[in-house]
Amino acid sequence: MASAEEAWSCVRWMLRLESDYSPKVWRAAERFSLASSAEFADAVALEVSRTRRLRAYWRLSALSLVESGADIRPLLANAPGTVPLARAGRALCGRGAALAKDALTEAASRYYIASLFLSQAGLVTEAEEAQSAAFRLVQRAVEAGAEGVELGAGGAWRRRQVLVEAPARIDLGGGWSDTPPFCLDWGGTVLNLAVLLKGAYPIHATVRTLRDPVIRCISGENGRCVEYRTSAEILAPPAPGDEMAIPRSALWMTGLFSAEEPLAKTLERLGGGIEIETAVNLPMGSGLGTSSILAASVLRALWELTGVTLPPHSLSEQVMRLEQRMTTGGGWQDQAGGIFPGAKLMVSGPGLQQRIRVQPVAWSAERIADFESRLVLYYTGIRRIARDLLRQVVGRYLARETAALQVLHSIKTLAMEMFYALQEGEWARLGALLNRHWELNQVLDPNTSNALIHRLLEQVRPYIHGAKLAGAGGGGFLIMIARSPEAAADLRRFLHRQSMAGAGLYDCRVAVDGLRCSG
Repeated sequence: MASAEEAWSCVRWMLRLESDYSPKVWRAAERFSLASSAEFADAVALEVSRTRRLRAYWRLSALSLVESGADIRPLLANAPGTVPLARAGRALCGRGAALAKDALTEAASRYYIASLFLSQAGLVTEAEEAQSAAFRLVQRAVEAGAEGVELGAGGAWRRRQVLVEAPARIDLGGGWSDTPPFCLDWGGTVLNLAVLLKGAYPIHATVRTLRDPVIRCISGENGRCVEYRTSAEILAPPAPGDEMAIPRSALWMTGLFSAEEPLAKTLERLGGGIEIETAVNLPMGSGLGTSSILAASVLRALWELTGVTLPPHSLSEQVMRLEQRMTTGGGWQDQAGGIFPGAKLMVSGPGLQQRIRVQPVAWSAERIADFESRLVLYYTGIRRIARDLLRQVVGRYLARETAALQVLHSIKTLAMEMFYALQEGEWARLGALLNRHWELNQVLDPNTSNALIHRLLEQVRPYIHGAKLAGAGGGGFLIMIARSPEAAADLRRFLHRQSMAGAGLYDCRVAVDGLRCSG
């Protein structure tokens, strides 16, 4: 064809539409094969057009999959270049900003997924900003669900001293399902026990008034003492490695301190300075919920000092707020495990306000004794801090990874099954469920086990029905259900002979009380 007009005229003729084209013109025209006609095409323009269409289709598909809640990792693995990755990531950031007003957890998911796109595009700074925005939204969601607590009139100190003692907690099933934002979207289900270790409450917080206008924090583990004399020091965000992060964050949460008022004047109005002394008679990174339970103990003590008794559910919510401020994350099962006594199934529904329904295990004194005779608690000597792990698991949920979602829903079901096995004294069944939970934990986080833990588990298998590491895993305490009281005794003798540095057995009993408060 000599021109586009002639080509269009030919097409109309071929379609039997009105046209001045004719068979005579057709026969006289020069003809080309499909192969030879390709020589006249603009290959570069065709490739540019094809790439543009492919990228546009990929970006639209990516956004559509994200909106549907699908796992986008396979799509990311086949990205057609950095440009569509960047455009999709920025579009998701825009979507997150739009959702932030009414759907905080959904907005957090969009921002987190955007960070994956931007990171793969090589836009490191934008990716970090998007990921930070995601976790800030999770923090906002937790704060939105926590009720405000009104202090007594004037907020003055009403008591001279308050001592709070707390048990540790052992999580048997459902741990991780209580962690925001999963629990906010789906609700959580956890089976755990409040326990005494070596016959005593291992967690202590004491708050006492001082004459001097100063706030003094003492860590009982190492005797370190820090004094604060300005409001700015109290209100400063916790820094990584800050030993006094829990008491300082708890003081901030009381709402008694303001940057506009000098600390000395605030303390004079309250009735003097205070000393906060904490002690945890357990190794750091034990997996027994000590940080959260200590936070609950300090908060309870501070509010009691002002004449306010926090209800157990409100106290649990305030600990979630505190941990978000400390950027350690965490759900409600650790503190609730110590706040509420004994063995119990705890269930929350979807929603920003996590109202926990607590159902105690209905078992006799004889069954409790039988359980305690089979329960073996062993500290592996391996420390692991859960903060980074929490961010990884929460990130996998925000990214809507299929395996993570399946595990989180499955462990809720396991917790329910464990509850009935524990209540009925079906120890073999309980052990099998414990083993299954351990397998799922390793799917959620492959680093929850290591060569030393694996070898130890292989060695103790002949003595036990089942086992799992407490808490996030990777170290800390190993929870084991022995096949019989006699097998438990043999297991204790075997473990006593092991030479792992820092390892050791801990006598463990079910605590009939939760947090205990005295003057």
